[in-house]
Amino acid sequence: MIEKNQIPKYLLDCLLTKKNADLPSVFLESFTVKEAYKVSNEIHRLRQSMGHKAIGIKIGFTNKTIWDQYNVNAPIFGRMYSSTILEKNDVFNLEKFLEPKLEPEIFFRLVDIPNKNMNDHELLSCCSHFGLGVELVQSVFKDWKFTLPDTVAGFALHGQYKILEEIELPKDKKSREDIAIDLKDFTISLIRNGKVLETGRAENILGEGPIKALRAYVNFCSDNEEWLQLDSIITTGTVTDAYDMKKGLSFSINVDKFDLATHTLDL
Repeated sequence: MIEKNQIPKYLLDCLLTKKNADLPSVFLESFTVKEAYKVSNEIHRLRQSMGHKAIGIKIGFTNKTIWDQYNVNAPIFGRMYSSTILEKNDVFNLEKFLEPKLEPEIFFRLVDIPNKNMNDHELLSCCSHFGLGVELVQSVFKDWKFTLPDTVAGFALHGQYKILEEIELPKDKKSREDIAIDLKDFTISLIRNGKVLETGRAENILGEGPIKALRAYVNFCSDNEEWLQLDSIITTGTVTDAYDMKKGLSFSINVDKFDLATHTLDL
């Protein structure tokens, strides 16, 4: 039986050695979201001791259309590291992870301290850029079966995040307000081997769009100050469902606004 204080090292060992982990929610009598974030913070300290530098935040489970499928009912937050964030020309390491899936996401680059009372334009004013990326999500829990606290402790299911395109946010208020409007009304089409898998809408993200996810992170940080990261990218969750990643597949991602290019990933 794994003791509660052994969970952080146990889960990290499972991730690094590509082994399935037992669910903390099963081998502990009670495992809450609050306890899971304590595990996440301890894993962060372990990773720091290994030389990993946190340079981003992953927000997961913001797509409310897939909550029932994954047995969850709220967003989650996890750290991303210098070893897990990839640039456009970098290649995903599929062999490193268990059951990898792909998710297309909008991200923001947060540079100034936000607060939860800001309106959308003010929140965007705390960001220097926004853009399109794809996340390789993974689960050390077999067959993607878990509870919400398990996913928080399990690295927020983060594997790697690849930045595809980044756009500088304009300085003037009117242009930012226009972008804020478009961030509530866009689509992302995910295409595999030439066939459209799904076209996701902005409103899939917490019923409104990516800024709503950014606001959820700001609210979370108001009670958990150690989670605030500046000069970092903040992902906002997948607009579509997550789809299996396997060698030989080709994915394309097309966004209908913001003049973003269509990006193709050959695995």
